[in-house]
Amino acid sequence: MDDGKSGDIGDGARKRARLIDVAQRANVSRATAARALGNYGLVTKETRAKVLAAAEALNYRVNELARSMRSGRTLTIGVVVADISNSFFSTSIRAIIDTAASSDYQILVLNTGDDLEAERDAIRVLVEKRVDGMVVVPSSRRHFSHLQPEEGGLSVPIVLLDRYVEGLKISSVTTDDFAASREAVRHFVACGHRRIGLMVATAAAVGHTTKEPPDIVWTAEARMHGGTVGLAEAGITPTHKWMRYSRGEFQHARAAAMAILKDEPRPTAILATNEEMAIGCIAAAREIGLEIGRDLSLILFDDPPWVSVFTPPLTVIRRPTYELGRLAMNLLLAEINGEGSSQAAMLRTEIVHRQSVRALQGSGDDRQ
Repeated sequence: MDDGKSGDIGDGARKRARLIDVAQRANVSRATAARALGNYGLVTKETRAKVLAAAEALNYRVNELARSMRSGRTLTIGVVVADISNSFFSTSIRAIIDTAASSDYQILVLNTGDDLEAERDAIRVLVEKRVDGMVVVPSSRRHFSHLQPEEGGLSVPIVLLDRYVEGLKISSVTTDDFAASREAVRHFVACGHRRIGLMVATAAAVGHTTKEPPDIVWTAEARMHGGTVGLAEAGITPTHKWMRYSRGEFQHARAAAMAILKDEPRPTAILATNEEMAIGCIAAAREIGLEIGRDLSLILFDDPPWVSVFTPPLTVIRRPTYELGRLAMNLLLAEINGEGSSQAAMLRTEIVHRQSVRALQGSGDDRQ
């Protein structure tokens, strides 16, 4: 049955709007329409508005490849992260996507698992995709020639996220993790704790170890250093058996925590440098019958959603995660537009006090 509409639908399905159709509707030349839609060249605001309105009315879709060939840009940004499942990185990526969208950029995200070869492959793929810039979480402080424009032959700007690499002359956005760890240890000490352990996440460790791996990233080194300085300032000699470097996988984090908690005497407090370390610590504590906030005090880096509803709610070092991603993207956009210069931005953190740190009383077995 003919309802009077099928003809319109068929015509629309058969005929897709072309650039010349947009130009004719806006009463401009084809070249002007292309400049307006591609956002390049000289076009008045009034003309651009007319062309965009015509394109919307005709449901016109820009040919991205043709536009990139004319403008020299693909309006895509590559993001290379260490662990996309970690809430810190997922929140940072969301900020990058939101900020990029405001400038009409799309995001391509690649995960490396903190593996150097995977990172090199990711950079190569993104270069082949002709991205206009990259935000990268570097996996090594020693091997970074593939990120260096002079040596690696990169033709696009890069901004480092979360990790600083000394000697790499590109912009970075980090937090003051040294100060954060030191402040966390100070809080433990103020609550009467002197038997304090540290669990530091690093892909450079094989399983877990008390010895510093040879190529740990800047964040891991800063967090361990800040913690040991905090202990020294309180007159506490670090117990090396309680200072553990561990891979981020749950089984390694749990094993690292178990090695610490089964020691005699065991620590009364642990600083975990990310949520995987904290989960491993919680699992090990439960397995041997310890209750967080009563038998063992715990502070962790970052503030993933689950920690505030955990019983008891966990005290955390909150980092401005969304702001880190937003700032990294803004620095990159400035460099893409030729308006920025290399800089190292370091943001502050704060301790959010909840119920996982117990204030000890007296000076008996609870104190070292």
